[in-house]
Amino acid sequence: MVNKAIFIFILNIIVPFMIFGTAFAKGDAMFASSTVNIYKDRAGQVSIGQLEVGAKVYLLKEEKDMAEISIKGWRQKGLKCVIYAFEGKRIILAELEPDGIKLVKVVKTVKDEDTQLVWERVVLNNVWIKSKYLVKDVNKVWSKISPLFHERCSMCHALPRTTTFTANQWPSTLRVMTKRAALTKKQADEITMFLQYHAKDVVKRAGATRKR
Repeated sequence: MVNKAIFIFILNIIVPFMIFGTAFAKGDAMFASSTVNIYKDRAGQVSIGQLEVGAKVYLLKEEKDMAEISIKGWRQKGLKCVIYAFEGKRIILAELEPDGIKLVKVVKTVKDEDTQLVWERVVLNNVWIKSKYLVKDVNKVWSKISPLFHERCSMCHALPRTTTFTANQWPSTLRVMTKRAALTKKQADEITMFLQYHAKDVVKRAGATRKR
């Protein structure tokens, strides 16, 4: 009886800790620490899309170095290849290939009365990513990107507050500064996500720490 209890403890606590660096449970909300490929199955051979840095996902299962996840978000009707974090906010959670689009299920449809755009609440279940790119605390993701923002985006002018612009305004604003700040595409993409999640219209909804 004791041996069985020890085995269960090792299986449920120790093994997940060895894989993820902490013990995660089914249904846990986690975040992508980097831009990472999404796979249709555990084998991880063929990518069906890309999960963006900072994206929130939900753990369904973990096996060795892979994690089965659920992605919940929004997409603009007619634009099937992109899943966004929030309705009406162009914060990209995932970009999908045709095989990935086929797996998306529409939960509900709403119309934005201000823009007249139709948005779909969607879910992408039972897809896989490499578990090493998942973290429990999203601020661990932002803490790696924030210093780069502070360093590069204050070279030519005073550092802007992250809440200066909305989530939809930041991408075009940063594109103007990218060349001056000598940012690579990867760096620019990461800073863009950081700024969008800390923008004035989403910082409270995203559950992110409000920082300059």
